[in-house]
Amino acid sequence: MDFSIDVTSPIERVFDLLADLPNYPQWLPPSGLYATTAVSETPIRLGTTYIDRSKQGPLHGRVTAYQPPHVLGFHQEARLALGRLTIDIHYQLEEVEGTTRVHRTTAPQMTGLLALLSPLVIRSIRHENLRTLTRMKQYLETPPM
Repeated sequence: MDFSIDVTSPIERVFDLLADLPNYPQWLPPSGLYATTAVSETPIRLGTTYIDRSKQGPLHGRVTAYQPPHVLGFHQEARLALGRLTIDIHYQLEEVEGTTRVHRTTAPQMTGLLALLSPLVIRSIRHENLRTLTRMKQYLETPPM
């Protein structure tokens, strides 16, 4: 799944926001699909680990790409009662005529009964991707009060 959005904010600010895992709740309210609860180190770097909690169980994550301010990647894995879910998320940021273009690629894989439910899972993941990018844009483009 590929998504893109243009944000009227400097590339460094966009990257810093996406890389600041402990502070996601400041701009991205929990959706029920996730809530980051533990990060092994801050600031994050290549290899940093974290845990997202969800109603279905913990999602263990690792930073797989870290090249400020252009590339950020994550690998997440959950072993659930219905099977295993892995998700690779890759951000590519580029400056385009005074804005930052954010490309987000999400590659989910499922095993077990989850694979049979994949259309529902994919729809949920697609919605979460769009929600994340929309909230990020709103947060970065809203003037401070």
